[in-house]
Amino acid sequence: MVGVVKTGIEEIDSALGGGIVDMGNLLISHDKRSLGWVLGLKIFKSMIDQGAIGVILNTTLPISKLQLRTKCAGLDLEKEGKAGKLYIIDLFGSKYDIPYNSPYVIQIRDWSGDTGIPKLLQIYSRLSSRIPEGSTVVGLAATLEGLYHEFGKQTMDNLIRASLASFENEVVNKGRKINILTIALLNREAVPDYVTAWLYSLSDQIIEFISNTGTAGLEETILIPRSLVPEFQPRHYTIKLSKEHRIQVL
Repeated sequence: MVGVVKTGIEEIDSALGGGIVDMGNLLISHDKRSLGWVLGLKIFKSMIDQGAIGVILNTTLPISKLQLRTKCAGLDLEKEGKAGKLYIIDLFGSKYDIPYNSPYVIQIRDWSGDTGIPKLLQIYSRLSSRIPEGSTVVGLAATLEGLYHEFGKQTMDNLIRASLASFENEVVNKGRKINILTIALLNREAVPDYVTAWLYSLSDQIIEFISNTGTAGLEETILIPRSLVPEFQPRHYTIKLSKEHRIQVL
């Protein structure tokens, strides 16, 4: 029987067949106009509100810009970080040597492609030792396209594989009783199709957003094509995001 962890958002749990697969990874795939990334943040926030410990892998933006985006989902990084509910592994700041003096922001000194991943795995191990047995840890990869563009495909491939192996080692080999889940955000239009295909193949569950503009305004189709929960059935939804407004120019 496949175990699941509830996101706390009833509609999402139902769409995924019951929740996020335990030890699984959920891919939120969207296009350039989509608000799909907001849903990923809302799921992340909801799980923290239920008691999960959040870990953000920040690959794309300075922390200040990341804070602006998380606030769209009602997530206050500073508040949750100071409360011990959230950590940020700041790869972007590490690469560009942007110091951020806060105990919940973790950076890698002297970042390089050769030593960065081993140092990151050491961070995973140290974080795991701080987390009580029986906890749920929800990771947020923000974002996969940032990882691709900032660090290159080879580093992205190596980092994803090493992270998966590290999580497996913590739970299986070390016997740590921790539920580890990962939510990954991907703007699929920002990476080549073969990269998207590879990321899809690695994902246990996928929520795909497809936006469309026309006479009806901005609409999105939300497609759930994959979930490893046995009870899962693929489904889709259509939502209208914009309302028509008229502007007098001349």
